[in-house]
Amino acid sequence: MRQRRLAQPAFHRERLAKLAEVMATSTREMLDRWERKRERGEAFDAAADFMALTLAIVSRSLFSTDVAGGDTAAVGRAITVSLEETNRRLFSFLGPPLWVPTARNREYKAAVRVLDEVVFKIIDARRKGQSTGADLLQMLMEARDEETGATMNDRQLRDEVMTLFLAGHETTANALAWTIWLVAQHPEVETKLRAELGQVLGGRVPAAQDVPKLRYVTQVLEESMRLYPPAWMVARQAEEADELLGFHVPKSTIMAMSPYVVHRNPRYWPDPERFDPDRFAPDRAQQRPRHAYFPFGAGQHMCIGNGFAMMEGALILAMLYQRFTVKLVEGHPVVPLPRVTLRPQHGIQVRLA
Repeated sequence: MRQRRLAQPAFHRERLAKLAEVMATSTREMLDRWERKRERGEAFDAAADFMALTLAIVSRSLFSTDVAGGDTAAVGRAITVSLEETNRRLFSFLGPPLWVPTARNREYKAAVRVLDEVVFKIIDARRKGQSTGADLLQMLMEARDEETGATMNDRQLRDEVMTLFLAGHETTANALAWTIWLVAQHPEVETKLRAELGQVLGGRVPAAQDVPKLRYVTQVLEESMRLYPPAWMVARQAEEADELLGFHVPKSTIMAMSPYVVHRNPRYWPDPERFDPDRFAPDRAQQRPRHAYFPFGAGQHMCIGNGFAMMEGALILAMLYQRFTVKLVEGHPVVPLPRVTLRPQHGIQVRLA
């Protein structure tokens, strides 16, 4: 709770609005590359490009620079190794503990050391005044506990930054990948989406203040996360013994709740397999129970970056559909792969028009 109180001010709407320009600039760079792919008629994996884009956005938002200022390849590899090992351990019950010096454990520990070195180096430079930035790192460093006046030490900063760094790009990238895949199969949705973009933006680059007006763009993103929530499973551990609907829950039991399952429950979602962004029109959304939809979790541990992610997703989709029509490559298999996040196992192969 103390860490959340310290970090929360960095995610207030006014502060997040300042990061919209970072998001727009990074997106424009990717879309310019896409323009060249369109000219060549090239098929490519949009999911991989979204992963690179959101990594650039989260690094610039956190540190006012690209990842490690030139060590991008090493950091990217370390992130991949870390996430893959986390995925493996999450679904493996017989793996050796980390202290056993297997090849995989050594590779994982080396990856963590690379990330730690980068993050601690950036924190140290900021502490010494060797770098500056109106970014999330600076906001976290300046945050003070209202009760004690204490700030975060380097280790606490590292933990917060690493969480945002790792989780703050993969989840959004997967949400975007699933969204363009769904929209490409529903031309009526794309038509309605473009109409809103023309009405609200008139061809100009979207800014933070436009996001609340891009209501249908947001609904498209929300409906995509209903069907394919990036955080497809949420777990909580019982602090005390309890009883739930007649079931005894021993202390320390880990309870798993799946947004993927709840979001497809016909009790709350008529025709649940159908992609229908109008489910999230304000009048219809008010008719559902509060926790029928929880792509960012719920309660006091709800994802602190949900506002950042929704603004980022809306801005990227708006800029993308201002310039391109996305066509799926026929015959390419799109299979959900449930790991720490729900990603398309073979990517999303597309061509642009």
